[in-house]
Amino acid sequence: MRFTFYSLTLLLIFSSLSAYAELRVMTLNAEWLWTPHDRHIDGSKFNKGDMTPSAYRAEIKFYATLIRGQQTNIVAISEIENKRVANDLADELGGKWHAYFMQGRDTATGQDVGLLSNLPLVHNSMTDFGFPSGKLPGSAKKKRLSKVLGAQFWVKQSGLDSVATAGLDPYKLGVITSHFLSKRKDNLKKSQNRQRQAYALVKAMDFFKETSKKLIVMGDFNDEIRSPTLKILRSKYSLKTIQQCHVDINSMGPNASNRLPQKNDRRIDHILYDGLDCKSQQVIDLLKYSDHDAILGIFK
Repeated sequence: MRFTFYSLTLLLIFSSLSAYAELRVMTLNAEWLWTPHDRHIDGSKFNKGDMTPSAYRAEIKFYATLIRGQQTNIVAISEIENKRVANDLADELGGKWHAYFMQGRDTATGQDVGLLSNLPLVHNSMTDFGFPSGKLPGSAKKKRLSKVLGAQFWVKQSGLDSVATAGLDPYKLGVITSHFLSKRKDNLKKSQNRQRQAYALVKAMDFFKETSKKLIVMGDFNDEIRSPTLKILRSKYSLKTIQQCHVDINSMGPNASNRLPQKNDRRIDHILYDGLDCKSQQVIDLLKYSDHDAILGIFK
C-alpha cells in the first residue's frame, strides 16, 4: 500500500495529537486585561488604563494556573487589550499552547477576544469571518460583530490510533467566540442590537458547519439563556447549552450555591455546542480578577 500525500499529512497530524478521554473547554471574561508593556492604551472612549506590571503578571499567572489545573484544551478569553495579552498567556502556559488572535473593530473600548489551545490548528482555519453583520426579520437595519474569532482544531478520539481510521479520527472541531454588546444601562435598542449580532454570529456558524464535524460557540454574549439573543444563537443548528450538563459544585469556591445554574439563569457567559456529548460543567470563581465566573465544559 502506498502512502499518498494526504495519508502522510494525516499520519503527521496523528503523531502530534494526544488521545483525550475528555475534551475540556473554557470561556472566561478577564475584565479589562490591559498590558502595560506596549506603550499604548487601546480604547478611544472607554478604558480603565494600563495595569501595573506586577498586577498584570499576577493576573496572567492566575489564569494560566487555572487553565493548567483544569487540564483545559481550548480557552476563549474576552476583554483583553490585544494580541500581546493572548501571547503572554500562551507563553505562561507553555508546552503545546498557542494563542490565536485577530484585531477586532471595537475602537471605543479597545476590547478584543482571543482563543488559546493545546490542540493542533487546522491549517489556515483562523478567521474573523469578515466581521459579519445581522439584521432582525422585517428590518433593514444591520449590526456588525466587532469582536469575533473562529478556528478549527484537530481532535483525536481516544483509542483510535491507526491511519486506517482516518474517516473517524481525528475530527475537525470548529470553535467560535464573540463578545456581544454590553448589557449595562440596557434598553430596547441595545437588546435588539444584540439580537442582530446573534444573527451575524449564525453566519459564522454557517461558514464552519460546512467543514467542521462538531461545533462549539462560546463567549460573553451579554444575555441570559432564555433571552431572544440566545434563542437566535441556538435555533438554526439546535445548539445545546452547557447548562444542560451536570454541575461540579466542588469546583465553585466561595458562595457556590449562588452560582448554581438553576439559581442563576441570569448568567451571560455561555458555551453552546453541537455534535458533542457534555459530561459536566464547572462554574469557577475568578476571585478578584474578574466580575465574571469562568465556565468549563467537559465533553466525552
